[in-house]
Amino acid sequence: MGTKNSPHILALGTMTVFYIPSHKLDDPRFYHGTQTARSTIHEFLMHRYRAYTQAPTPVKGYWIDQDNEMAHDVMERFEVSFNNEAEFDRLIEFLVENCQRLDEDAIYVTRGNRSYLVTKNPQ
Repeated sequence: MGTKNSPHILALGTMTVFYIPSHKLDDPRFYHGTQTARSTIHEFLMHRYRAYTQAPTPVKGYWIDQDNEMAHDVMERFEVSFNNEAEFDRLIEFLVENCQRLDEDAIYVTRGNRSYLVTKNPQ
């Protein structure tokens, strides 16, 4: 008997991961009043998906920016799973809003074995 047939297993769907700069997560200058990116992300993920995982240990990301210069930042990782592609579209809309509020050119996202850059401006 395979484990996927076990009555103790509940399939959650495809894992989706995104990264947000650590130093912007708790800085209220990027959000209104006492709300922060961290609290907004928490509220969105809990309301939409009822669960998520966040890695508090920062991850360092490196990339070549629009000026062809190497850039880097310390990121925190958020992970959520769901089956419905319409939910992926809604998550992307939410991440576009976060790009704009956090003044980030892009947010790196993976879904299953695919990778994406969610940009604040249309490409």
